[in-house]
Amino acid sequence: MATGDVGESQITVVPRPPIPHHRLHRSPNTAPQFQPSSYQATVEENRSAGTLVTQVTAQDPDEGEAGRLHYTMAALFDSRSDALFTVDPVTGAISTAAPLDRESKSTHVFRVTDPGPRSATATVRIAVEDDNDNAPQFSERRYIAQVPEDVGPNAAVLQVMATDRDKGSNALVHYSIVSGNTRGHFYIDAQTGILDVVTPLDYEVTKEFTLRIRAQDGGRPPLSNISGLVTIQVLDVNDNAPIFVSTPFQATVLENVPVGYSVIHVQAIDADSGDNGRLVYTLLETGTGFPFTINNSTGWVVVASELDREVVDFYSFRVEAQDQGTPPMASTASVSVTILDVNDNSPEFTQREYSARLNEDAAVGALLVPAAQSLPGGGGLCPGHSPPPRRPLQHPDGHRRGAGADPQCQPLGTAASGGAGRVAILLVGGAAGAAVP
Repeated sequence: MATGDVGESQITVVPRPPIPHHRLHRSPNTAPQFQPSSYQATVEENRSAGTLVTQVTAQDPDEGEAGRLHYTMAALFDSRSDALFTVDPVTGAISTAAPLDRESKSTHVFRVTDPGPRSATATVRIAVEDDNDNAPQFSERRYIAQVPEDVGPNAAVLQVMATDRDKGSNALVHYSIVSGNTRGHFYIDAQTGILDVVTPLDYEVTKEFTLRIRAQDGGRPPLSNISGLVTIQVLDVNDNAPIFVSTPFQATVLENVPVGYSVIHVQAIDADSGDNGRLVYTLLETGTGFPFTINNSTGWVVVASELDREVVDFYSFRVEAQDQGTPPMASTASVSVTILDVNDNSPEFTQREYSARLNEDAAVGALLVPAAQSLPGGGGLCPGHSPPPRRPLQHPDGHRRGAGADPQCQPLGTAASGGAGRVAILLVGGAAGAAVP
């Protein structure tokens, strides 16, 4: 507590009235005298009323009732002292009239005076000694600090402060952490109250800490206060790269789906927050006319142009997910899309007219024309050849072209494979040289 203003009181020594008809007049050359003329005294605060503080003494050379003194006391400067002390009018003993509080007023000054023709005065100064009756008080009800998660070791976070209204060792405050520091991230200096970070922080593990601080004085016994609260908010930094939920991503899609059709959701997560965790998706390894695009915000891969399995039946590309931190961090994932066939091509003959010579003794069911019918894009036949195997053509850009035909055959057009890979035309009992429409 703050020390109160110094106040003074006055003690007056008044001779008792003489007995009628027997009063002895005081010589004008003799006056009461205090021995000594000033007094210094101490008293502990919180003592009960009636505690003896000191005693003042004055002497008067007069005899009888004329020399008998009557002590009175009056405060100087601060009238509050009058209510706290009393003086015995006969003995001059000064005692407490009420418990004292050093933090309200630490010094009291009085004056003793003889108001007779020749008065005498004495000054009494009473100092109130401290008792450890005040616990430390924090300057704030709650302290709040923000610290980036990448703060270096032994970096100061903030300083707590508590004051004690007592004095001396009773007012010496020491600080300690009571709770909230289970992982040992923080250290507080016992003398200064400075709070430091001593082990690395991780925003993704703990975003906020609440510490309870104790302030304890040096009294005997000590008094303490554990009401100090410190909230430490950990700030995110961009220290996590995006992570794709699964890789590689694989999908299949029919070749006749419309433009805008959603093919596959390529999703990544970022443990950071705010812009540090906001992702933007981009397609990589694509060229002009690439039939897919990606929603930059959601990661959905959609059809951007018509597909044709007979032209390209497989696509392989990469997707990048990049956060918006400073500096940004990115990751990539591979995506493959297989185009599925639909029956969108009719069979085609390799020529419009076929002719053959037939012996007259040919048996019923004899093959007249080794005709070939093609299903463009695969499964076609050349006259006199067995069905060629499918051979996917891998383009350097990673996209697989449709199946190729036997190199000894002419190209049979472009279409999707149907069910039949060979059609034979038989004439039973027909004439030689018949044409097949």
